[in-house]
Amino acid sequence: MPTVECFGIEQVKREAGSVVTVGSFDGLHRGHRLILAALQEEARARAGSTTVVTFEPHPQLVLKKSGQPPLQILTSAEEKVALLREIGIDRVVVIPFTLEFSQTPSATFVRDILYHKIGMQAIVIGHDHGFGKNREGDVATLTALGRELGFAVRELPPYQTGDTVVSSTQIRQALLRGEMAQANDWLASSYQLACKVVAGEGRGKHIGFPTANLQPLNPDKLIPANGVYAVIAELSGEKFGGMMNIGVRPTFAGTARTLEVHLLDFDRNIYGQRLDLHFIARLRDEKKFDAIPDLIAQLRADREASLRVVQAELGGP
Repeated sequence: MPTVECFGIEQVKREAGSVVTVGSFDGLHRGHRLILAALQEEARARAGSTTVVTFEPHPQLVLKKSGQPPLQILTSAEEKVALLREIGIDRVVVIPFTLEFSQTPSATFVRDILYHKIGMQAIVIGHDHGFGKNREGDVATLTALGRELGFAVRELPPYQTGDTVVSSTQIRQALLRGEMAQANDWLASSYQLACKVVAGEGRGKHIGFPTANLQPLNPDKLIPANGVYAVIAELSGEKFGGMMNIGVRPTFAGTARTLEVHLLDFDRNIYGQRLDLHFIARLRDEKKFDAIPDLIAQLRADREASLRVVQAELGGP
């Protein structure tokens, strides 16, 4: 199980023989996983351990320019660490990213932090890796410092499917278009959203489809395109199938964007509790119905579709 260390630079613990990679790793998509597989391969070859160095919050949230839309992240720090644990990384170092830290020269970051403080014997990086003040550092910087200090450098090519280089940006765009199948394929897992159950208007209960109204725990997380989704919801370690609606509820003349989930075969009061949603498939666009019976008929069809998707995902009957 990984040791998760989150601290200022002065508290980094040296672990000699570390094979290191550095990055935001937002989404931990297939391109990132290619890097992590190479990291584990290098560590085995060198009888060392794997260390992932990442940052919280995402650097782009700190360095956002005036007038620039805020970054919508794919994975929170908590989700990222959990995924790295599943992959089998030995140590995760989460460094708080601040404006002051962003001014660290690339050579200082490598020499003082990665090499002397973390104990790096080798580093594995992606094809477009930039680091340090103004992202001035690159593979040439690492190669020169590697010759000076005695650590190895391995650069990997991009991960491509067809003509597309898989990236966090591509995945964000797919989610915002509602292309859940494509996004999940590039992520190599289902997109996740951690939420708190909050009070709603109770309309769903009156038409036979009670819903839990949701508030994302991390305000920077990307919310997928409006529509109806088949999801798996985790509640205190239990998993439940569900159908989730994201949108403005046009049948009820709504204008504010809301998130709500109807859990299948579920009847509990869970106000105030945490739900972790895993998006499995997008079923349809949000739609305005002329009459409530038409909405109910569609919700019944959505429920059956969600049940089929969830059973296939969980391996049920």
